[in-house]
Amino acid sequence: MELQFLNEYFQRDGSQILVVYGCKGVGKTALLQEFCKDKKHSYFLARACSEREQRFLWASELRASGREINRYPEYKELFESAAARRETEKQVIIIDEFHHMVKGDGSFFETLIRYVEDRLLSRPVMVALLTSASGWVENTMVSKIGRSAASIDGWMKVREMPLIELAELFPGYSKEDCIGNYAVLGGVPGYWVNFSQELDTGGNIICNILRKESRLYEEMSVYLLEELREPAVYNTILAAMARDCNKLNDIYRHTGFSRAKISVYLKNLMELDLVEKVFSYETAGKVETQKGIYRISNSYVKFYFRYIFSGMSSLMQLTPEEFYEQKIAPSFVLYVEEAYRKICREQISRLYHNAGEWLGKSGTIDVVAADAQGRLTVAACSYTKQMTYEDYEWLLFCMKKARVKSSDVRMYCEKGFDEPLQKAAAQGKVKLLTVSLDEGR
Repeated sequence: MELQFLNEYFQRDGSQILVVYGCKGVGKTALLQEFCKDKKHSYFLARACSEREQRFLWASELRASGREINRYPEYKELFESAAARRETEKQVIIIDEFHHMVKGDGSFFETLIRYVEDRLLSRPVMVALLTSASGWVENTMVSKIGRSAASIDGWMKVREMPLIELAELFPGYSKEDCIGNYAVLGGVPGYWVNFSQELDTGGNIICNILRKESRLYEEMSVYLLEELREPAVYNTILAAMARDCNKLNDIYRHTGFSRAKISVYLKNLMELDLVEKVFSYETAGKVETQKGIYRISNSYVKFYFRYIFSGMSSLMQLTPEEFYEQKIAPSFVLYVEEAYRKICREQISRLYHNAGEWLGKSGTIDVVAADAQGRLTVAACSYTKQMTYEDYEWLLFCMKKARVKSSDVRMYCEKGFDEPLQKAAAQGKVKLLTVSLDEGR
């Protein structure tokens, strides 16, 4: 679908500008490389540096590829050099992490638009602007570039892959390990490739995260240093959120930072798609609903700050195997629980629209979704223990608080269901399910 989207724009007459965004490691660059296999193209990775250094680096790379260009060219000259002048067919210019250019130089976008519009009269070009700053694209970019946003022809978000598709890509894992890996790495294939299908989730954590020579060991600290100033502040806030401080007041009480300061830093983390503000599914029971809460949206960031950042002293003294057994294994199944609820929402959203969760003051509904006719489906999910009839009654209580009525009530569990709950299912009151990966294998 994503390749089809890109090809449809490429086949149009004239030149285009596309914005392709998604979290780090989700596969944006690999997608564009696949798209450009049979096309003339040029690639540049923007860095977090001054505007002058940016132009110098791009020019250096173009000269290394045989192009003639000044040492410190203007952006117009860079665009012209990136698209080989002697070529008559349509070309692609890929600028990765382009947000570094926009944030560093207000003239970048205006120059790009003039260049693309001028080429309408000569050789067409498709400019693909890639970035991992998803929140910045969705919340800040348009205000930053102003009217220039109207010249962007298309937008595409490369989303994290659902578990059912990752299971197809990595068929060597058991269902339990797929769920465990997903809890640690999320739907980011760029992280999954660092794991081995010959190991279970625990073995992969030991060998491919906790060992100092592994790529994922330093992934988060290096990434935050590259993208954010004042890492000490961000580390403090993320560490608090990893301990389930998910409201502004909770973070304020734990960190001691002012609420205004926390809000600014949370906004920056949301621009990097590391944090999200979660709002309850809208129902008639608004009085019983919590206000929006903050969560770490990147699964590996959450795992890193829950276990590695908080346990760094122990990790320096213990072997990776000892650290895993003492610091991770005892609570890991509870850690997987939240990811399991997300997996259940993914499964339901394949059939229904607008899947979310209801966040009540006295309880929650793990999944609420509506079909095309507005009929609701609700579900409760449990990964850690067998589900009982009392869990079903609690779901009904939460539905009453949310003022939700549904004839499609579901309960997902990997540990089984007690006899009274099975009898209720036999009477058609509730559907008892487990997560299915069959479609992905």
